[in-house]
Amino acid sequence: MIEIDGSFGEGGGQILRTALALSALSGKPIKIFNIRKKRAKPGLRPQHLLGLQLMEKISGGKSEGARLDSLKVSFFPGKLRGITLTANIGTAGAVTLVVQTILLPLLFAPEPSRVKIIGGTDVEMAPTFDYMKNVFLRFVRDVGGNVNVSLLRRGFYPAGGGAILLEVRPLERPLKPLRFLELPRDISVSGNSVAGGLPREVAERQARSAKKVLQRSGLDADISIEHRSRSEVLSPGSSITLWLNEAYVGSSSIGGKGTPPEVVGKRAANYLLRELDSLAPLDRHMGDQVIPFLAVADGESIYKTSELTLHALTNLAVAQKILGIEYEIDGGLGKPSVIRIKGIGLEPAR
Repeated sequence: MIEIDGSFGEGGGQILRTALALSALSGKPIKIFNIRKKRAKPGLRPQHLLGLQLMEKISGGKSEGARLDSLKVSFFPGKLRGITLTANIGTAGAVTLVVQTILLPLLFAPEPSRVKIIGGTDVEMAPTFDYMKNVFLRFVRDVGGNVNVSLLRRGFYPAGGGAILLEVRPLERPLKPLRFLELPRDISVSGNSVAGGLPREVAERQARSAKKVLQRSGLDADISIEHRSRSEVLSPGSSITLWLNEAYVGSSSIGGKGTPPEVVGKRAANYLLRELDSLAPLDRHMGDQVIPFLAVADGESIYKTSELTLHALTNLAVAQKILGIEYEIDGGLGKPSVIRIKGIGLEPAR
């Protein structure tokens, strides 16, 4: 059994998500201790517990210690299989982080899957639905994944209640490696500004503010407006997500009580501009999210990320411990970096 210290690196839920996915793929049992040790509330939270329970179903496996607040979990994977079900986090926990947990094993399962996930779609400290759809899943499709996600309902803090439908078809061949070192010369910005249970003008003001900031840097942005009535959400809220159409770079900002929409839009635009300063084609979040996929890809990947993060170092370490991958980093923590990963060429189920 492979033992993993959950307090290593970023010391949060990322270790659990990546370790569960790679354990299911490799068939190797794992024990994770000190789960989320560096967080204000250590141990399993509802979204982590749900991810673990789903991984039991996907892998035909079992676990020990699977309960709220647990600091130690053992996971014994079985044989991968597709699933069709509805999963409810029960809080405003991020549905996007649940997707990060289950997507890679579902791609390698021999049957298609349809998973409805209920929880938060636009919450702090997690990718928004629009970022997942337009940045992360675009990468997954580009390396060979057949995946689609649909928004059924927006979910904001504190009630959550949002819903998405994740549809995954089995791989027919190994995932492709990624070679992406330079930001394209010509780039375009798209986005989506959302207001749920609030006046439509909230979304419009967020979008105008973001466009104004980007225009000062010579960038035009095509930002759509999405308005949901109070009857369509359990809690009112707003968000804005921006992304490049030619690279895996995005940003988002979540509205909050007492925060003017102009501040929300400006924050997202300034974040995107900071990412672009590095001229890297992957933002700091994608720099770590791609690692589990490239670890099992068929060949060597090399890419540049705007900033090497603790999340990236954590994912690399976990992938090396479970899969035995080789990797190199040219750069340093908190700096633009080039990452090379030699994938193991995992074959899909037949």
